[in-house]
Amino acid sequence: MLLPDLPTSAADGEAIVPQSERSRLRLVRCQIERRPAARSRVSVEFEGPWFTGPLVCEQEGTTCPGGDLRLAARATLDALTTATQDALRFDLVGVKPSRAFDTNVMLVAVMVHCADESTKVLGVAVEEDNDVLATVRATLHAVNRFVSPILGPLPTTE
Repeated sequence: MLLPDLPTSAADGEAIVPQSERSRLRLVRCQIERRPAARSRVSVEFEGPWFTGPLVCEQEGTTCPGGDLRLAARATLDALTTATQDALRFDLVGVKPSRAFDTNVMLVAVMVHCADESTKVLGVAVEEDNDVLATVRATLHAVNRFVSPILGPLPTTE
C-alpha cells in the first residue's frame, strides 16, 4: 500500500499535527446549487480537529446529470488533498450511477498518486434519494485506505 512520508512542518513554518493527535474528517454538508446559464456549483464541507474552521471545497461547471456528479467527486477529492497536506494527489476517472442487487448505487473510480506510484481504486455507495451525497460517500469509500493512515485512526471512546 502506498503510504507517503509527511513533513513535520508546513511550508509556512507552522508545526503539523502528529498523526497520533489527529482524527478522521467528518462530512458535515454537501449541497448542489443550480445557477443561471446552465451552471451548477457543488459544495462539500468537512470538519476535523486540526482545522481552525470547516474545510469547504467547491466545484462549478455546466449543469447536467453526469456533470453534477463529477463536480461532487472533484470537490471531495480537493478537500482530501487539502486535508492530507498534498501528500496524495487524485485524478477522477469517472462517476457512474448503476443498479445492483435491486438497489441504486453510485460508483466512483479514482487514480491515487503518491510519490512515483499510482493506484486505481473504486468506491461504491448506496443511493438513497440524494445522488450528490451518494457520490461524495462513494468517493470517500474509494480513497479511504490511502487517506486514513495519514489522517489517523478512528476516534475511540474510552
